[in-house]
Amino acid sequence: MRYHINAKKRSILMHDRPVKPLDLAVFWTEFVIRHKGAPHLRVAALDLAWYQYLLLDILFLVAFVSISLIIILHVIVKKIFCASKRNTEKMKKN
Repeated sequence: MRYHINAKKRSILMHDRPVKPLDLAVFWTEFVIRHKGAPHLRVAALDLAWYQYLLLDILFLVAFVSISLIIILHVIVKKIFCASKRNTEKMKKN
């Protein structure tokens, strides 16, 4: 019984349209013909290069920044530990 009620609700929603589907299809076909292919309705992704479409340029940028930060942190930590190691060795000798 629930299926029947849901089917009726969906049917009412689908039939409550200001324009019939065939008229809508005719309108859009004529619209595209009038505007010579309607380039203003094209998806912007069609004009992107493949590496931009796959976001590879962003991925490489994030990877480059991440690796650079890791290397910089590694160098800083290494210098701090080397400096502290030298200080402890000087203290042991004295």
